[in-house]
Amino acid sequence: MKNTPFGTEAGIFDVVAGFRDRTLPKEKWTHEAHLVTAIWFHVNHTPEEAICYLRSGIITYNDSVGGKNTPTDGYHETMTLFWCRTISAFVAANRQLSLVDLCARFLASEQATKEYPLRFYSREVLFSAKARAIWVAPDRASLDF
Repeated sequence: MKNTPFGTEAGIFDVVAGFRDRTLPKEKWTHEAHLVTAIWFHVNHTPEEAICYLRSGIITYNDSVGGKNTPTDGYHETMTLFWCRTISAFVAANRQLSLVDLCARFLASEQATKEYPLRFYSREVLFSAKARAIWVAPDRASLDF
């Protein structure tokens, strides 16, 4: 963790700032960068505010790096809200940790894996155009967080 951009508060903020001002190179907008950015927003804002910032930020960031937000690519509403719920619960349960420690602990958990949403969703439902456009409830297991 110390050798990643997420090993220091300054490194985390650099990723978040690059996301916010749309200067973060596309190749640095990794799954882990998405998660750390979401953690930062949940530490610094209410869950509702974090969702708004992340939703609009992802859409505009995608546009800024030449990405498309379509029924098959780009912004994904269900994934965004799923990760926001997951991260909001994690942050609330670990308020005593520093930002760096929150990020390290979350990224080291099974909750941070790309496959984690598939515990709750079938691939067919999660990767549907409907789930990309609007919130779709899980079809495999309920979200108890």
